[in-house]
Order: sequence, then C-alpha cells, then structure tokens
Amino acid sequence: MKTLKFAIIGTRGIPANYGGFETFAEEVAVRLVKNNVEAIVIGDSSLDYSSDSYQGVNILKTTCSKPKNPLGFYKESLEKSIAWNADFILMCGVGGTMLIPLYSSKKRIIAVNPDGLGFKRDKYVWWKKVIFYSQYLVSSMFSKHLVCDSIGIEEYYQKHLFRKKNIHVIEYGTYLNPYLDNEITEKDFLEKELSFQTQQYHLVVSRLEPENNVKMILEGYINSNSNLPLVIVGNTNTPHSEELIKFKSDKIQFIGGVYDREKLQLLRAGSLSYWHGHSVGGTNPSLLEAMGSANLCVCHDNIFNKEVVRDNGFYFNSSNEVSKLFKVVETTDYSHLKVSTLERAKSQYSWDRITNLYIDLANKTIR
Repeated sequence: MKTLKFAIIGTRGIPANYGGFETFAEEVAVRLVKNNVEAIVIGDSSLDYSSDSYQGVNILKTTCSKPKNPLGFYKESLEKSIAWNADFILMCGVGGTMLIPLYSSKKRIIAVNPDGLGFKRDKYVWWKKVIFYSQYLVSSMFSKHLVCDSIGIEEYYQKHLFRKKNIHVIEYGTYLNPYLDNEITEKDFLEKELSFQTQQYHLVVSRLEPENNVKMILEGYINSNSNLPLVIVGNTNTPHSEELIKFKSDKIQFIGGVYDREKLQLLRAGSLSYWHGHSVGGTNPSLLEAMGSANLCVCHDNIFNKEVVRDNGFYFNSSNEVSKLFKVVETTDYSHLKVSTLERAKSQYSWDRITNLYIDLANKTIR
C-alpha cells in the first residue's frame, strides 16, 4: 500500500516559535510520522534551519517572507509540495487560496484551514477587513475541502460564505500541563522569577487587542473589590495595550509576553481562575491550554467559547457580570468544574485525536 504523503503549508515553519498555526504544524506533523505517514512542513525565509528534518518530519523553507510577500510565499510553498509529490496539501490560512485552481489536480487534494474570522478583528481598518473577507470568500469558492477548527466557523461559512459541502470540523489540540501531577511549591515560582502564591491570583493570557475584551475584564475586576491580584500575560506593545496599561496597580500586574513554556505552564496551573475574553475565532489555543491545566475557565459569552467549554465554566457579557463572577469564583469551591474541564481537554482536544482525524480525512479524500 502506498504511503500517504502529507504536506502542511502556510505556517512560518517548525520547530514552532511563533504562534498557533506553527504549534499546530509541529504537533500534527510529528504525530503523522509516528503513524507511518510521510510529512513535510514548508516554512518561510525567516527560519534558520540547521537540518532538513525535525523528528522525522521533512522541513523546507521558501525564499519568501510570509508577512512581506504572502502570495509569493504560498505560491512557492505549493510548488515545493507538488515537487515533493504530496498527496494531501493542507493550506493553513486563506492568503493563498486564489492560487488553488492553478495547482489542483486529480492526483492531489488541497484543503484549507482558514483559522478564525480574522476580518472581524477591531484592530483592522475597514479596507483591510474587506480584503480579509474577500480572501475567506475565495477560500469558500476554490478549496476542494475546508477544515474548520470549530462548528461556529463551519456555520459561518455555510450562512455567510455560501459553502454547502465538503466542510470538515477538526479542532485545534492541546497538551496536558505537567504541573498537574506535582504539588506546586514556592520554590517553583521563585525559580521562574514569579512572586505569586498558588491559587491566590487570577490569570489572563491574551494578545492585548480590543476583540479580546481585556478592558471589560479589568473594569469588572476593579469594581469587584477582589482581594486577589489579577495577572495579565500578553505583549504590551500594541496600540490598544497603551489604554489597558493605565489600569496597572499593585493588584493588577502586567508581566508582558511569556515565551518560556514551563513558566507559562506554572502560571496556568497555579492560578485560581483563568479569564478568557476572546470573541473572534474558533477553537482558541490559549483556552485549550487553560483546560489542559485544569483551570476554572471564565469566558466571554459567544458561540466559540461555549462550544469548547460547554457547561464546565462561567460566561460574561459585560463588566458588571465580570464583577459578580470574580466574587463567585473567590467564595465557592469549583473543583468539580476543574476536573470536568480537564477531562474534556483529554477526550476532545488531544493532539493524538486531532492527528488521527486529519489522517482519516486525507485517506478518504485522495481515493
């Protein structure tokens, strides 16, 4: 039987050190190889590869930079995938979907994972939103198969982008926090230069952008008169963050982006609650990591977050609701919700399950 050859394009490459799509590419590609699938990940010119393989995965880079020349990046990625004789090409993102008709054939499948609904983000001016929306519309028209990471994204394509068939829902995945099996000590925090006490702080991990509703969380926290500090993890170099940093105090601590994985895992595992204000997009990686850390999840009330957390957490739509929920989570033991959240992360969002779904999709569609 012929070995399946699976290509992942559209990310900046692996090993992952940039964002969600890169983490996805690494986690899935490595597991593809373990399942006897040949895998290749094609990244952009910014990567400095010391090898042409990573844990059994073939890796290549283009001569183009994805942010500077996205169309050239996708074009070269498609050409390299075809030269590698890929049976199934998974395009991450919608920036190259207009090229699909030029490279499609009966010998290979080009599927698109569009990610979240980027054109809805408040940080973009109207004409950029129009460009992004047109790319999503093109992806709906030209891709043979669409892979949405949530039912909410699938429904948007069906209702607003006129896509009726060959839509598949395969979620993003997550890992389990290693600190779950260990009792966190003061020494653990001190070694990572953190001054917090376990279960004695609330946590936000987010890009500081308007659609992530961090301002709503901050205003609600202040009005709640909470006794515990609120820790904000996220870059403070965005225009919107300048407005948010005005809330900084002894109790509201902005600690910037945290890129040390163990440090972030420790922060997650040690928090009393995790606050998730994201309102745009599908299955959010930060929310899944919170679930894999057995966090009590308090989320913005929208279809995407409810699909992921279901009835294992709390939801808010206003700063007043945020204030009430801070009081609730500090005065009641919700250990049972933390257990059910962790179990859902294990059963629904494991990277092994996600990889197997992609293998099944590839095998079905290339026949």
